[in-house]
Amino acid sequence: MDTQEARFLHKLIEHYSLSVDESYSLMQLFLSGNFNPKMAASILSIITFKGEHPDELIGCAKALTDEMKKFNSPYDNLMDIVGTGGDYKRAFNISTISCMILSILGIKIAKQTRHSKSSGCASADVLQAMGINVNADYEQKKQCLDQENIVLLDYNDYCTVCNPIRDLQEELGFHSLLSLLPPLCHPARVKRIIIGAPDRFKASLVAKTLETLGIEKAYVIWNEAGYDEVVPIGITRVLVVEKGKDHRELALTANDFALAGNYKVGTPIHGGTLELNIKAFDEIDNCTPGIVFDTVIMNVALGLRLTGMTSSLKEGSELVKTHFKKGMLKQKIKNLASITNSI
Repeated sequence: MDTQEARFLHKLIEHYSLSVDESYSLMQLFLSGNFNPKMAASILSIITFKGEHPDELIGCAKALTDEMKKFNSPYDNLMDIVGTGGDYKRAFNISTISCMILSILGIKIAKQTRHSKSSGCASADVLQAMGINVNADYEQKKQCLDQENIVLLDYNDYCTVCNPIRDLQEELGFHSLLSLLPPLCHPARVKRIIIGAPDRFKASLVAKTLETLGIEKAYVIWNEAGYDEVVPIGITRVLVVEKGKDHRELALTANDFALAGNYKVGTPIHGGTLELNIKAFDEIDNCTPGIVFDTVIMNVALGLRLTGMTSSLKEGSELVKTHFKKGMLKQKIKNLASITNSI
């Protein structure tokens, strides 16, 4: 059978990668729903196990970006912190809390959120449990951004075009090329972003894709203890992607953030359930010393550096310690809940 899918599959079987144009066409086929599920699963499996090529991710990202719903914002300085998933660490919602605090400190944030499809607990699940309507209408979202410096954008709301392929991705049981697309295809088209990856290979792949897609500035991070966030355990590697400049790589530890020092490898950063995630929110809101608060300080400081609000990571850490006070996080959540549930 000489179909487009068959040609792609045969090329991959021959140990070749798909080109940007071929990957664009493949993603268009997936989004249309007019694909053979068995052949699609075979294509995604081969790409995953041979290792994704940048051209494959670039082509798929361009196709999804062209087709997905966009969030139109009057602000051109939005940023986000988001992970690609796949680290299986079940830590608390680090990026969500960090984005909340960045908004408290005056940074305009467009935060992607997602619901969990398993027994875990994703960002949208926690926010919803705390009273925020993550499916608020456009005017409510715009009001959140205007008044609270943050808008929450549920991935499923903006990528309904992915519905035909979503079940297939879940049935595969592993992170495929499709898992890397959400951070790269941002509904608010942010110009600055921090993306967490589970390992060096995925981080390099994401960095090359961001460069081609024309991001203004990004930090692509992975931690050598296996986290896709900046954590005070071991070394966190950062690929700096900046328009018109060569990539740079940084190696960061807690000391670079003016924190006392790293925790031992194996020290748990609890999360994964609704109860543990809400407990982490409480610890942060109370500025409770420990690995949870140190982790958030590091991520917020990195966000402040990305936006240019601070000139160093240590300055960012000190800014958090000085300006973030007990009760501010819960007040932010209360304000967002009020706006997003207004009639």
